[in-house]
Amino acid sequence: MKLFLCTARDQKTHQLYDQLYRLLVDMGVILFTNQQSSKSDAGLSFANLNGLIIVHNNQNQEAGYLSALAISQRKPILYLLAKGSILPEELSYIQNNKDVAKYLIVKFYDLNNINNRVAEFIELIEKGDAKWDVPTIKFTWRITPRIDRYLQWRTINTGQTKADWLRKYMVETLINEDEEYKKFLRSE
Repeated sequence: MKLFLCTARDQKTHQLYDQLYRLLVDMGVILFTNQQSSKSDAGLSFANLNGLIIVHNNQNQEAGYLSALAISQRKPILYLLAKGSILPEELSYIQNNKDVAKYLIVKFYDLNNINNRVAEFIELIEKGDAKWDVPTIKFTWRITPRIDRYLQWRTINTGQTKADWLRKYMVETLINEDEEYKKFLRSE
């Protein structure tokens, strides 16, 4: 999974940035951040990213641009607001547009629950339940004629392709029931 993390570039937010950076890297996320960006990132594209995490701060000048970029490329956004914060006016406009709002998840956090907020977002992306989730990773698998016959038989009355049926089956039976994987996603 590849995510972009956007936080303000001030000392106050630096501790939170470090906490989130460590959490995401420990979860196996390939992470890009505005803290490490360079002039070569001027043509930033979310095409190969799975989503965007923004930690709101009035000094975070890039949040609006990155949100618009992610929405234009149909990528999910976790917009984190400190508990007790007021919802920024620009987010109200986005939430009122049903076509755009499906890409924006606004969550309030404190230092005790921010890790869970991020883990829930990653789980939502990985589960594939979100409206934005479209398979993008190509995987070639050589199967035996016996497996092919089974898949043909299994999908004949479902209206699904073999690939769609396998994806759904893997999520429902393997991923959702794997307690060790769930612990890994929730670990800090």
